[in-house]
Amino acid sequence: MGQKVIIVHPAELVRRGLVSALEDLQRTRIISVATFAEVRSEDYKAAAKLLLLVPVTCHHTSELLELRTKIGDHLFIGILLHDKEKYKTDHFDKVLRLDAPARQLREIAERFFEQDDTGLNDELTAREKEVLRLIALGNTNKTIAESLFISTHTVISHRKNITEKLGIKSIPGLTVYAIIQKIVAPTDISADQLS
Repeated sequence: MGQKVIIVHPAELVRRGLVSALEDLQRTRIISVATFAEVRSEDYKAAAKLLLLVPVTCHHTSELLELRTKIGDHLFIGILLHDKEKYKTDHFDKVLRLDAPARQLREIAERFFEQDDTGLNDELTAREKEVLRLIALGNTNKTIAESLFISTHTVISHRKNITEKLGIKSIPGLTVYAIIQKIVAPTDISADQLS
């Protein structure tokens, strides 16, 4: 299991530019393809963390949404050619203009990949722990999505993974677990959140 970046774009020059912005990320494999159909399941299934870059006009909406449910820690970035392009915001965690500075993409990727997954609970990824912390603090899916700059769909996917991994379905149960694992401080939780 490792870190992977999958870049999907029909223009080779765009792919090369994106690869050059990300090529020296440590412990990260970069896969660059022209079409979404070229992305093989083995390209993403073995990834502990996956960063996927696709045009916002990608016509493989159902595959993108299905892919979200098959992988754990992921970040989907839509590449916007111009401001008039229409796209569904809930398909992407972030949207970047093609002419955005390379360092902006680089910073996003570094932040995503540098999140430490070796915390107190090895079962949960760093992103899942962050989602769990925000759940324990009483945040809604929408609020969590806004604070982490991800889609609501991604939050729901993380919540599903958390409850399946821990076998805890109630919010009070998840809150108690987060306190025990020191993911959240007991002083940050109000008494009514545990009832």
